[in-house]
Amino acid sequence: MSDPEQASAQWADAAEWFAKADEDIRAADLLLAADPPLIDLAAFHCQQAAEKLLKALLVAAAVRAPRIHDLEALAVLAVPIYPRLAQRMSDFAPATAWIARSRYPSGFGGGAGTDAQEVADVLASVKAFRGEAAALAPFPV
Repeated sequence: MSDPEQASAQWADAAEWFAKADEDIRAADLLLAADPPLIDLAAFHCQQAAEKLLKALLVAAAVRAPRIHDLEALAVLAVPIYPRLAQRMSDFAPATAWIARSRYPSGFGGGAGTDAQEVADVLASVKAFRGEAAALAPFPV
């Protein structure tokens, strides 16, 4: 396979990650729009969208995406490949804490602490990141 064919195949694999991230973005939007908002679930899906987008970029660059949820650790792998996106990655890195906080009661590492505006702000960063990351693909993702 030639280099352009290999790159296209890698981006095709990455497109699957983008599609899953899009589902999480949509879920976060719907959960924030609920009355009352389902903040913890929205935070979880927001974190998941960011994680999947970072993994998409790694896959597109032929880097095996590790099975971790730590957005900062994933960004450490992605920033050298995509330095132009470094600021966006740091904008949503704190959402790593939402993976436990949103899923478990306070006695088990979870609990309150995230508000709807904070989730909405990070979700806006994730959406902007998605657009900038997708623009790097050789075809629409």
